[in-house]
Amino acid sequence: MNVTRKSLIAGVTAAGLLVGGAGVAAAATGSSSPSTSSPASASALLASVSSGGSTGGVSVAGGVSLSAIQARVDARVAKVTGTLTKVQTRVDASAKLTAAQKTTIDGDISTMVTDLATIKSDVDGATTVANLRSVRPDIKALRADMKQLRDDVKTIRQGARTRGSTT
Repeated sequence: MNVTRKSLIAGVTAAGLLVGGAGVAAAATGSSSPSTSSPASASALLASVSSGGSTGGVSVAGGVSLSAIQARVDARVAKVTGTLTKVQTRVDASAKLTAAQKTTIDGDISTMVTDLATIKSDVDGATTVANLRSVRPDIKALRADMKQLRDDVKTIRQGARTRGSTT
């Protein structure tokens, strides 16, 4: 279980990095926290968005282009998806997990991979900062699915400890 545990921790940590402190909104505003932006900076942000047709020409406050934000999100999604896929492979190969436990974890991971694909496609299709902000519900769904995975892993570990202490 230790190898699987390390893999799960790595996967959940990577997913946390994607949706954690440096979310899409923070990347779009150029701040470390989207909640710290003032109304004046929000106005500046909206005013800085050009109405050009190409996403490469759209820039947000701080001089970060929309295409740079999209590339950053794409890279993170690819990295997290790769990590989750590796974790899923290790879970499936684990001899210490029951079939039901594997199914539970596989389902959680599959849901997270689907959420990541949705986020990636929404961010890639964004042409304005408002489009980027519309991705927030998808990120909240990913966070909820990540919490579900953590809870399921915690339940499985507690069950293993309980079984281990009774034998």
